[in-house]
Amino acid sequence: MMSHASALGSSAPLARGLGAAPPSGRATRSSPRGAGVSLASGRTPTASTSRVSPRDPHRVGGVPSRAASARPSPFVAARRPAVALRAAAASPAPSPAPGDASASGSSETGETTAIVNTVKAIFGAGGFSLPWAYAQGGTVLVTACLACSCVFGLASLKMLVKAQETLVEAKVVPDRAAVQTYAGLTGAALGPSGDALCKVLNVVTCFGISVGYIIFVADTFISMLPAAKQAAFSTARMIVLSAPLWVALAWQRSLKGVDLIALMGTASVTLGMIWVTIVALTSGPLQTAAIPLANASAFPGFFGTVAFLFFIHFTLFPIQEGMRRPEYFVSAVSKAFYLSALVAVGFGLVGAFGFGPGVKSVVITMLPGVAGVAVKALLCVNLLFTFPLMARSCLVICEGALGASDSAPKSLAIRAAFVLSAAALACVVPNFGTVLGYVGGFCCCAMTLAMPPVILSESMKKAGRPAEGAERAKIAAVCAVGLVCMALSVLL
Repeated sequence: MMSHASALGSSAPLARGLGAAPPSGRATRSSPRGAGVSLASGRTPTASTSRVSPRDPHRVGGVPSRAASARPSPFVAARRPAVALRAAAASPAPSPAPGDASASGSSETGETTAIVNTVKAIFGAGGFSLPWAYAQGGTVLVTACLACSCVFGLASLKMLVKAQETLVEAKVVPDRAAVQTYAGLTGAALGPSGDALCKVLNVVTCFGISVGYIIFVADTFISMLPAAKQAAFSTARMIVLSAPLWVALAWQRSLKGVDLIALMGTASVTLGMIWVTIVALTSGPLQTAAIPLANASAFPGFFGTVAFLFFIHFTLFPIQEGMRRPEYFVSAVSKAFYLSALVAVGFGLVGAFGFGPGVKSVVITMLPGVAGVAVKALLCVNLLFTFPLMARSCLVICEGALGASDSAPKSLAIRAAFVLSAAALACVVPNFGTVLGYVGGFCCCAMTLAMPPVILSESMKKAGRPAEGAERAKIAAVCAVGLVCMALSVLL
């Protein structure tokens, strides 16, 4: 599901954007999203101490993750000095009340680190499609979608947190660790069917993010060639030429160097966004009149790009797990979401006005000069090396389903088939933004808008306290919005 997000996503997804990776905590489980997550999510899971679980879908983002950070994007765990840890263990400080501002954001709560890691999960390579989204959907419509995604995303996240607390307090699960991942929470609330659904969405989302990765890198490679040679390469031809490289990366199983990849991913995305902004503002008069206010017919194309930013909940669990005071998790994520929304609106508008209606779905391909080539190269290297992290959980699920977990030849064949199928699809889809639109719009909406209300409702039933009144209405409303967005992403 990619930006999104996010995930291509997010740090996705499609990685919550592409190239985004899930943040790390004291001990995190690393697996695809961001996205970008992203998802894209475009969004890549990293951790100083990393445990990889095949049941932990979409740790991608700012990859990740989105978490991951994943729409799949890159975080370095905050290390506390050993002396400080021993002192804290010897004489624990009194627990401040949730409303105590003196504790909020301090190292005592871990809120500041959580805010930084969430922002990383949100912004991955998928964020570079925001100018294209604004040029397609219009300034008012895309801004409204960003705002709604942020608000509804936070509402559904709070539902997931409440579902965790409900199951733990009612002793439906043995301990909090059982619901510390999205897959674990879904399985605990919905049973085997929920676990199966989570795996299916994981595979579909990671497949879509993989398609986005391949298109993104192919288009960027072409833009780095001398002008005289660019005409000789179509996106499809570059994809075919680079396919063996993607297969080789899919065969990679070691997670050594995750922290370095995370750091490089964060630096490359930040540098890229800054340079795009500078070029857009200095390349000529801003084309404000050329960008529409609203174009509803473009909704399926651009909405996934927007969704990949904030629909990265599956990449956020590691951030919560890594916090010293998890009760500040919702507060930290809320601040990160609102800050990221402001940055996204600014970046998208400046890019659309600066490059005009013809802005490409991967805006960095329009960067000129040596500096532009350097930024492109950094992002391509980042995506190439985060691909094994983003796709890991999906590939493990496929291996388990096809009985190849203990067979090296079968495993290699399955991984090669997965990548070649993604490459084949990438050769025929129009562009990176379109991939983000469908994956981010459908899959991310399912996992972060439609499913959380159902998870909370079922959790409350299992705890013997079914939702009633206003809470029941809110659960139904958020779920309905998710289903409508899923339908509009495909049918419009």
